[in-house]
Amino acid sequence: MADLLRKLLLAGLGTLDLTEEKVKAVFEELVKRGEMNEKDAREVISSWKDRAGEQRQKVQTLVDESVQKGLKAVGYVKLSDYEALAARVAELERKLAAPSEQAEPPAS
Repeated sequence: MADLLRKLLLAGLGTLDLTEEKVKAVFEELVKRGEMNEKDAREVISSWKDRAGEQRQKVQTLVDESVQKGLKAVGYVKLSDYEALAARVAELERKLAAPSEQAEPPAS
């Protein structure tokens, strides 16, 4: 499921990159035809890129949140959580084993 969402996100970002190329081409054509000056075209393209970057980040955040919710719903745990729990269990086992070793009488 996470892989599918990742592929969808990458496809969307690829489309966004393709669109950026098209936007640049359109404004370059407007500059060539004299319908817009180069400075204004650069400003519009820059503004569009900024907004596109913000939208890209929002999409990435939504996908990340959706993946996390999906993984949680099916019972997956993060590796870091698993490792922390395993370390805690190992520590508790060590503490439990220590008193029994002390309770045995010394060999005579």
